[in-house]
Amino acid sequence: MSEKVNYKQFTEEEDSIYKRSIEVIRSNISNGVKFDLACDVVTVDDLELKGLIIDDALKIEIAELHYGKRVPLMDVAKKLGVPMERLLRASAEMMEDVVKTSEEAAGKQPGSKGHATH
Repeated sequence: MSEKVNYKQFTEEEDSIYKRSIEVIRSNISNGVKFDLACDVVTVDDLELKGLIIDDALKIEIAELHYGKRVPLMDVAKKLGVPMERLLRASAEMMEDVVKTSEEAAGKQPGSKGHATH
């Protein structure tokens, strides 16, 4: 059985910091700044929150560029200045999250008889 996906519950202030930081990172990237430099300009005192922001910002870029616009991952890596291994790891985490979330949703649906098998 899969482990349950636990998402951090943000306070109002954390949510505001999160949204503002993601916006700054994405804006910098759209202006040609490489990913890590785009993240460096974001100041967040809570290191756990900053880590989540950086992880999510990378996943958002992958989702938009690779899955949304069908840009090959190698080209995404070049655009963002991120090693291919890092992109592959983040992409795999995204897919794991999707599977876990869909399994949880299927388990909560009325009349559900458990998880589907392949």
